[in-house]
Amino acid sequence: MDPILPPELRTTDDWDRAYREGLPPWETGEPADELIRVLRDHRKMLRGPTAIDLGCGSGADAIYLAKAGFDVTAVEISPIAMERARARTEMKNAAVHFVLDDVFKFAEDAGKFDLILDAGFYEFVRQKNLGRLLDALWRLSSPGSFYFMLAANAEDEPGDQTRGANTQIAAADPLFPPGVTRREIHLELGRLFEVVELRPCRLPSPQRPEGYPGWSCLMRRPQPPTR
Repeated sequence: MDPILPPELRTTDDWDRAYREGLPPWETGEPADELIRVLRDHRKMLRGPTAIDLGCGSGADAIYLAKAGFDVTAVEISPIAMERARARTEMKNAAVHFVLDDVFKFAEDAGKFDLILDAGFYEFVRQKNLGRLLDALWRLSSPGSFYFMLAANAEDEPGDQTRGANTQIAAADPLFPPGVTRREIHLELGRLFEVVELRPCRLPSPQRPEGYPGWSCLMRRPQPPTR
């Protein structure tokens, strides 16, 4: 069975299988290059102190945030991924609060965070659970909170805003992330957040030496105007 299933078929067992049967296409064991760059380029804005990692996998990004000085909560539904994340955190001597739970359920009373990290969660749940995702992001953020999202790029070329060759690859390759367009990001996530920076990037993967075309998107929940 393919480790990447349609959103409506995914269960905890499905995500566990993705980790048990090999390296999922998103699992490099290293923090995302774009996360490192964004923290470097926008550190004055991204002061924290609190951050949450939605679907943290084996924890590399959460650990990097913790080492960068954030008070990190990392949520993951797969027990196997969580076990690996805890082991990696001990090896790196980092402090991360791990939560084994469904992101939507956890968000109901988790409180607010200064930074929300979403490396692939949005693109996997948006087709079936966009409303629940937006509700969760609303609950987890407050005016002035930042949302940093990484997702596969579904456009042929940056800026064309149409689905083309990359979508055809995704249809033929079950390991290829579903991807989103620039227009979809603005229409969907723009309901809650304003764009600070949206740029094409490459997302590394153990499945493809050349990686995947991706999006790096930093957004901020608007603050009410001051009088």
